[in-house]
Amino acid sequence: MAIKMDKTAIIVSAVVGCLGLLGAILGFAAEGANYSYPSPGLGISAAIFVIAAQIIVTAVSGCFCCCKSRAIVSETKRIVGICCAVGSWILAVIAFVLLVEGAGVNIRGYYVKPGIYAGGGVLALAATALGITSFIVLRGPPAEAAAVATGAPNKAGEQPPTVGIPMGQPQFPTAAAAGAPNKPSEPQPPTGDAV
Repeated sequence: MAIKMDKTAIIVSAVVGCLGLLGAILGFAAEGANYSYPSPGLGISAAIFVIAAQIIVTAVSGCFCCCKSRAIVSETKRIVGICCAVGSWILAVIAFVLLVEGAGVNIRGYYVKPGIYAGGGVLALAATALGITSFIVLRGPPAEAAAVATGAPNKAGEQPPTVGIPMGQPQFPTAAAAGAPNKPSEPQPPTGDAV
């Protein structure tokens, strides 16, 4: 199944992907510089980029995905999108804690256990991937597909086939066409039997 993406989805995915990737790279760099001065700064910067990516993807998706999205998506896609969003936030919070805690330990002059910063970087990548997946799943069809579904004119100015209940001329012959009068007959005067 091919997924068509509009410009907004591409831009949001690129920005969030870059922020998440930058957070992961800084986490790995902090792991490499674990015993040197820049390690705490790299860890804190990585944590900031991870949370920024999460906030952006959540804000663009709308209301933490718990409210009905603006797009009409199936119930299955909605459940998958919400699960991805929740999983993304859980992984991002764990990555944030690992990165900040590692930086805090380094600032106090202690060595960080190997793998703390790298674990935060891996979780940052996973959180970013789940966040983008949630955004794309909950986004619904792109504008062109939505225009066809609503009956809006396409680029050539032609009207697409109607979907749903067509409005217009009646489908069945009217009473006049069948030979019946258009107006109801006028009431007949009472006959002589009326009192």
